[in-house]
Amino acid sequence: MILDYRTKELVWLLDEEVKKHLSEIHHTLLECSRRFPYRMGFAMDPESEDDRTVLKPQRNLLSSPNNTGQLKCVVTLMGDTLCDADISFRHKLGKENHIFKTKIGPEVQWQLPQVQEAANHLARTLSIFHTHGDDHKYTTAKQVILILDEVMKLLNAGKTCLAFPKRKSIEDLVQCTSMQNFHPPVPSDIAVSFYIHASKLVMAVYHLSTSNNTQDITSRFQVECTVQWLNEAMVLYTLALQQCQQLFDKLIVLEHAQPHHRAVR
Repeated sequence: MILDYRTKELVWLLDEEVKKHLSEIHHTLLECSRRFPYRMGFAMDPESEDDRTVLKPQRNLLSSPNNTGQLKCVVTLMGDTLCDADISFRHKLGKENHIFKTKIGPEVQWQLPQVQEAANHLARTLSIFHTHGDDHKYTTAKQVILILDEVMKLLNAGKTCLAFPKRKSIEDLVQCTSMQNFHPPVPSDIAVSFYIHASKLVMAVYHLSTSNNTQDITSRFQVECTVQWLNEAMVLYTLALQQCQQLFDKLIVLEHAQPHHRAVR
């Protein structure tokens, strides 16, 4: 009797609810895609603009939570690109500390590869929905479970790109081609990094020392700011994952209740 009830519930879920749930997930993903500076080409309606980015160039003041005054930065963020930055930091020259000022010009671009990587994962997720279409009929729970599993892996990978920036070695920091964008050039014992940490844009300045041809970091200062579209993207990533997980869990329970996990039709 319980199995019969579970079978009927699974049939109802596949017939009536799966399409609606997948459509809601698809809509969340499209909203998330609009928080990235690329048109991904997977709009529900090809004639609409529901996949067009909502981003505009944004001027940001980066500050330190403890307000030490060691580092200041104002920069324009255009999606995955930084430009037109005014930067100042304390720098020790000999025995004296002074304020070093430098700029990144408006015509120069400093790329943030994390944004592109996260967007690539999101685009692959949207392509899954595009391939199957909104009118696809699912006859077994297994079909939907496999799709949801793939979608959640891609979403977790995309979210991780933003939430956990890759650590860079000193060599990576020093040899980064973007270091050539500063005018005037920063001192040779300084390295600079811009990166995304979840919903924040972070700038870090590293003071380096050299001993026996080996460079070490002697101090590090950072400033940051919350970026609204990054915050919205992280929220939408999380919402899409929750929507997927809820449907996934329902299907797993009902699928396991079937005799020998057979198809319900």
